[in-house]
Amino acid sequence: MIAIGLLCAALLLHGATAWRYGYFRDELYFIACSKHLAWGYVDQPPLVAAAAWLAGPTGYQLVALRVLPILAAAGTVYLAVRLTKDLGGGRFAQMLAGIATLLMPAYLLLGNTLTTSSFEPFFWTLTIYLTIRIVRDHASTRPRLWLALAVAIALGAYAKYSIVLLVGALIAGLLLTNERPVLRTLYVVCAAAFVALALAPNLTWQAAHGWPFLAVIQGDAAHRPSFANGLTLEYQSLANNAVAFALEQLLYTNPLAAPIWLAGIVAPFRVAALRDLRFIALACIVLFLAAVTLGAKGYYIIGIYAALLAVGAVAIERVAAPLRATLFAVLVAVAIVALPLSLPVLPVEGLVAYTKLLGLTGRDGTPAHLIQPVFAEEFGWDRLAQDVARVYFGLPNDIRARTAIYADTYGDAGALDFFGPRYGLPPAISSQNNYYLWGTRGYDGVALVAIGATRIDLLRRYYRSVTLARTSTEPYKWVVEGPAPIYLCRDPVAPLSQIWPHLRWYGA
Repeated sequence: MIAIGLLCAALLLHGATAWRYGYFRDELYFIACSKHLAWGYVDQPPLVAAAAWLAGPTGYQLVALRVLPILAAAGTVYLAVRLTKDLGGGRFAQMLAGIATLLMPAYLLLGNTLTTSSFEPFFWTLTIYLTIRIVRDHASTRPRLWLALAVAIALGAYAKYSIVLLVGALIAGLLLTNERPVLRTLYVVCAAAFVALALAPNLTWQAAHGWPFLAVIQGDAAHRPSFANGLTLEYQSLANNAVAFALEQLLYTNPLAAPIWLAGIVAPFRVAALRDLRFIALACIVLFLAAVTLGAKGYYIIGIYAALLAVGAVAIERVAAPLRATLFAVLVAVAIVALPLSLPVLPVEGLVAYTKLLGLTGRDGTPAHLIQPVFAEEFGWDRLAQDVARVYFGLPNDIRARTAIYADTYGDAGALDFFGPRYGLPPAISSQNNYYLWGTRGYDGVALVAIGATRIDLLRRYYRSVTLARTSTEPYKWVVEGPAPIYLCRDPVAPLSQIWPHLRWYGA
């Protein structure tokens, strides 16, 4: 009953708020991808595009676009409670793990937005849950469980390739503990073969296009900007990035939940009933070290925490009742205070006022801003389309007919493709990620209306005339990006088809 109740609470919480602000940058790109369905994309597997495609009949309404992330978030809560119960946890442990999972800041954000990471907590938790079942159940039930595990891994990979890190870490954890005999079975080979066969269409697509995802990873590593408020979470320096990575784990999971998931790492070495779960603890350590070594972003391992919360809650339930109650009460109180920072429960102006009240913005007489970066990237897209339309329709008819609208990022391109038609704009082109593969749409490049500043120096190499025509501003985006310049590029040195390969860039 606890699992079903908290699952329903998650559905209600996300369903009641998913419509409040606007489209996140990546969602607009995924909508564009959904109109070019394929087995693969430059920068992600195809599940997010398929999820966006399902929302097409509704006109890509926000709640419809986010229905699968909402279901995944609720499913993660259910799995966390179910795992806690299966590990011997009573009502308190189930409530603790379920509430901590439900109100985890990162999970709230991911359940309310369609991104490649939105499905990560669910598929990671399901993979760990099934692995624990395989370790603990007797041999006669393993064929069914191994098949279920293979399906979970394959679907998880179609959502985000990062599940490969989890699988590698789990294998390492098993090999380092007494549970390693579970790998000495033909079922492992069969499961691996199933996953390989299921992923063959996607891997074939990547191979046919020269493995562009590897270039995306390199591009992500090279592009690590700070926020406008001075906060830096990602560094080129391995040491600095490792510190930031560790701190982000507290930020994304709620600092008050840290004792619970830390207990999930320690308990298998201290509690006899959980000793066969030492492979989970070691897998978490391996995963953390691998992510730090690879220079991963902090949220890349966020999927591990629901399972750790379940293990930790079982261990904490053994502590004296007053301490348990205090931990639960403080955890819930802090989560509720922080809730508007992770879920759009307040109107945006109310959120700005709330963060000012908390002292997070507007200090020392400075103007208060929207400081939540995910929310900040849900504003300004319609205004950008309007500003581009003013420049585009200000051109002479003969020039405008041959003028392409070029966006330097997939987010801007997706926004212009989504909002532009209402202002009469043609489809946009972009040289980032999958937009690059979609090409120039037949434009000869005699003129470009170019949006954004990241590629303007490169455009100046290929256009003799580059002038700033207008600047699109959106105050709510202050923390993530400044005003978007709109340039008019004329007199190219060569046709756009020849320039195009030089403009390509893969990464975020």
